[in-house]
Amino acid sequence: MGSANKKFTVGKKQDVFVRYTNDLTNGSMDDFHVVYGGMEVRDGALRIKNDATKGHATTLVNVDNRADYVFETDFVAQKGGGIFFCGAAGRAKESTADDDFTPGYYAFIGVEGNKGAIGVTNPRGIWQGTMTHGEPGKIEPGSDLHLYLKISGDFIIYIVSDAKTGEQLYRSQHKKGETRYDYAPAENGSGLIALRLNKSEFDGGFTNLKLSDVKQPVFEGDGKLCVGEKLTANIEAHANEEMLVFTDRKGWGYALSYDAASEKVLAYRYIHGKRFLLGQHAQQITAGNKYSFTAVNKGNLLSFYFADDRYPVLECKVDNPTDFILGATDAIDVEVSEYVNTYNGPTFTNPIFHGADPEILFHDGTYYSYVLDNTINSVCRVRIRTSKDLLEWEEAGFGFEITKDMPISFFMSPNVFYKDGWFYLLIASRFGSGTSGNDFRVFYASAKSPLGPFVMDKERPWINDELGIGGAPFVDDDGRVYLTYVYFDRGNNISIQEIEPKDGKIKIASDAMRVIQPSEWYEIDDYGRISEGGVLIKHNGYYYMMYASGHFRGHYGEAYAVSKNVLGPYTKYKYNSALTHNAYADGAGDCVFVKSPDGKENFVAYHCHSQIGNKGLDRWTCIDRIYFVPAEDGGPDVLRVYGPTTTPQPIPSNDK
Repeated sequence: MGSANKKFTVGKKQDVFVRYTNDLTNGSMDDFHVVYGGMEVRDGALRIKNDATKGHATTLVNVDNRADYVFETDFVAQKGGGIFFCGAAGRAKESTADDDFTPGYYAFIGVEGNKGAIGVTNPRGIWQGTMTHGEPGKIEPGSDLHLYLKISGDFIIYIVSDAKTGEQLYRSQHKKGETRYDYAPAENGSGLIALRLNKSEFDGGFTNLKLSDVKQPVFEGDGKLCVGEKLTANIEAHANEEMLVFTDRKGWGYALSYDAASEKVLAYRYIHGKRFLLGQHAQQITAGNKYSFTAVNKGNLLSFYFADDRYPVLECKVDNPTDFILGATDAIDVEVSEYVNTYNGPTFTNPIFHGADPEILFHDGTYYSYVLDNTINSVCRVRIRTSKDLLEWEEAGFGFEITKDMPISFFMSPNVFYKDGWFYLLIASRFGSGTSGNDFRVFYASAKSPLGPFVMDKERPWINDELGIGGAPFVDDDGRVYLTYVYFDRGNNISIQEIEPKDGKIKIASDAMRVIQPSEWYEIDDYGRISEGGVLIKHNGYYYMMYASGHFRGHYGEAYAVSKNVLGPYTKYKYNSALTHNAYADGAGDCVFVKSPDGKENFVAYHCHSQIGNKGLDRWTCIDRIYFVPAEDGGPDVLRVYGPTTTPQPIPSNDK
């Protein structure tokens, strides 16, 4: 160690292999098999026959599309048109015959031909419904679109772009194992691609078909990343996956990749040449731009960085300290140097305490945490802990407990705020012992101490008559207080309104504004359409609302939206989710914002499942840093959560 920097070429320059193209100018149907309705090549496009008797038609593209591929085509926007893509089990036909059905996924243009969507059929070829859909009106019916479908490992990515400008109008992804419908991608065999059209006023079909391989890593290089060394490199962004590979023997190792088309950065583990996803996050990536990669071999940890060297995309836990041989699909300006750890102070490792739906209040130099506890005879209580540093917590008893004279029999999601000498506890519950969803309200109790006891108002302990759950408070710079909560309307949605807390009671001060409705792939999962929570932080005159996306029994996550006005409207960040699961932390959700003891650093506290994939109620609370970084397009700063972490991190700053 300590030698001069090592510069060398990594791997080999690799071009993407194009296996099939067809611009349909020859008028031939040789490359297609009509499985339903009537289609023909007419005027340079695959279209429904003018005299077709069926309302729609489906045609199989006769191509060899093995497990990893990119399929692209141009298409005129019209209702119901799109691409079926399915696994090896089943044939792409619409029939009642036992062996003629189309199991799999259907990427299409929905409703009136004005939004992208992705749906699923079951093994019998029966439609199960739409999994995700985009914003209505993003797509103009009759416009020229480019459809992009990528099957890569466990991932399916579907993108709808303007064929003329390249603007992405809809993007969705699915990872195998995240729903109960998992027929694609095909494993160890061929998948299927079928093009579908509905009869439409727009006589447009498919053209410019192209099938290409996903880039695969090259496992040979002429250099090593040794223990205690750091690698930096640049890769020019393209619409197909790029990768840096770190392997200790052929077919084994780790990789960091990105894809400009789907704008994702991903970390993988390779075993016997087969890759497994370790973690991913959305990232603004512009085709043609150069982006920096950094990797650090710490012996027991391999840390991957992309574009931002303050926090890794992921830290991979290495089984045995080893030197890694370098490989890549395409990399330039590769340099390896000695790694110098610039931080040698105390660290902490998540989680910090047991409990779900965490609330942390900082008051007079002390942190107070509030979580639901029903471990004693199933009685709902609020368990309180205290801390001076966010890390070491002491039990402080129970600040609230349901009694027989209360109008509720259970509660969830405790939240606490302070205003003018009073502490207010917000909880979500049903009236009495009712089981109807129509009974849900946000209730409150108040106390003169952060330790309670919190007492309910006997006359009206619920805040408003709006059906909903949650109850996340926000006290603005001017002292005005706002409440976000979840209302139910074709899923879980988020509202915000001003409230007026005074002398231990809460009154409504404004009408509720509907600000977040689930519409994106990260908000819609196998359990439903879910956006909930809605906690606020203010930065540079903007209000940032972090909210839980997806169901807590799934992989879960946190997204955010931004507004210049606390009551909205809010615009969702284009590259959500902001906090998501990885191979080491699952179910990262339901966060609150909290500052370090000296107020110089911002953190989020959130819960994770106690075990990977347990999908249950047993969860632990974690904390991780957030930063605001300049946006590439010059808009509001990007809120970046540097987590979820499961490796040692510097303790929260306490330089008073």
